[in-house]
Amino acid sequence: MKKRFKYLFILGLVAITALLWRQVFYLEKRELKFYVLDVGQGDAIFIETPTKNQILIDGGPERSVLEELGEVMPFYDRTIDLVLLTHPNLDHAAGLVNVLKSYEVKYFVDTDDSYYLAEYEELKKIVEEKNISRVIARRGTKIVLDRGAELVILHPDKLAKGEPNQNSIITQLSFGDIDFLLTGDAEKGEELKLIENGDDLQSEVLKVGHHGSKTSSNPLFLEKVKPRYALISVGRQNRYGHPASEVLNSLALAGAKIFRTDADSRIKIESNGTDLTVSPEK
Repeated sequence: MKKRFKYLFILGLVAITALLWRQVFYLEKRELKFYVLDVGQGDAIFIETPTKNQILIDGGPERSVLEELGEVMPFYDRTIDLVLLTHPNLDHAAGLVNVLKSYEVKYFVDTDDSYYLAEYEELKKIVEEKNISRVIARRGTKIVLDRGAELVILHPDKLAKGEPNQNSIITQLSFGDIDFLLTGDAEKGEELKLIENGDDLQSEVLKVGHHGSKTSSNPLFLEKVKPRYALISVGRQNRYGHPASEVLNSLALAGAKIFRTDADSRIKIESNGTDLTVSPEK
């Protein structure tokens, strides 16, 4: 009996030690995952924090975002902590209708823009019907995603009338020493506003504005951001000619290594808060 008890005690000790080492390993390996999803001519960004909090920014033009989420999330996971719509344009909003219908979402962030888009109206209806907590985004709003990870809204301050690109949410995601500047479809006027506001725009990663259109990526703005990596979400052989050659030249002159979904498919970034790795997932 004593011998059996001794074996049980040793097995218990081994199990506890393994559990403790697993916890230590988990605490040491704090890793943030960031994806630019391949949704064609549109935008969709998925972020997973070290403790598995999940954020989706925009949803692309149609339901292909569901297939992309199925590739970066476990098949059994049907919840997303926060969904953010940068602005009510079809190529950012339409896919989110499918997401909100298919997943349990805790928070929905948007600008409450008065611009009419049928899919945007449907999104707001689903948010209300499913009792999803809604946050109206304005400059200065800070969303804590995890320990050491936060999302700060830099734009808009107040809404302008007319084209929703002017009201596109611009956020800066910070994780430790690594920053991501996410510009939605913001154009040169909005970029200059950030410079005038005196924001510290320096970021290792820039999600290039408006799919690489020549209406965005002012060279002065790029000089302030100093991106190591520039990510462009764009459809293959799109009818707009995105990304513009002048934008690609400006990004190259700024010293950024360029990744684009039409050539590289889904783009994955992993960061431990001090460094990062970028890899296309063709």
